[in-house]
Amino acid sequence: MCTLLGFTMLAENGQMLKGIVLLLCAITLFAGFVRHSLRHPQPLINLRLVKEPLLRSAMMIYQCIPGMFIGVSLIATLWLQTQLNLSATRVGSLMVPWSMASLLAITFTGKHFNRFGPRPMLITGCLLQGMGILALTQVHSAEQYPLLLAAFAVMGFGGSLCSSTAQSCAFLQVADEQLGQASALWNINRQLSFCMGISVLSLLLNILLETRPPATAYQWCFYLTAASTLIPALLCLRIANGAILRQLKAQKERR
Repeated sequence: MCTLLGFTMLAENGQMLKGIVLLLCAITLFAGFVRHSLRHPQPLINLRLVKEPLLRSAMMIYQCIPGMFIGVSLIATLWLQTQLNLSATRVGSLMVPWSMASLLAITFTGKHFNRFGPRPMLITGCLLQGMGILALTQVHSAEQYPLLLAAFAVMGFGGSLCSSTAQSCAFLQVADEQLGQASALWNINRQLSFCMGISVLSLLLNILLETRPPATAYQWCFYLTAASTLIPALLCLRIANGAILRQLKAQKERR
């Protein structure tokens, strides 16, 4: 709560000091909770599970891809209605191609995860979401609605390819007795990612609006968000894809 309020106040004129104080409080409280949890023999949530590379990578992917899309969708809604004068109905209709592409991505993951493994699928998803966000920067009028449809379809496929793959691989290397704790961590991170995506991009947009015209501010917000998708893509290079494929093959043979 302190984190979200801190980001909100940082985005408001004259509230920067309060925002900084709230963020410092959030950092202090979080550090105290982590310290207590790591020292306690039976913590409420086993934070040591974050040391597991695959779970940690999957959680990071969720923060950077599905979480950021929630922020992008909010910023895009404001931009399309205030700058391009699109109706709420037409803006809402953009989620139709997103949903259809998302269904395809989830189906693809279910059928081919054991064949390709998480690394190539996650990297592809990150890059596709980045391309979809980048396509938004090329839209300058309401007449380019087909490009908007294509951009949301690409974001839908890329984002859902990442989220479904991340969910498929998150618990592969977690011990059975720790699955409950790992699931709790995953769900907390999932909800937090949606809040953080909106908060961070709203703050970024407000900072840009203070120094640039609205059209340029929105465009740069999309540019920077598209560039941020390279961060999780690079992190995915560290995933031991070969070892995971061997593990999946061994599990299949035992059944």
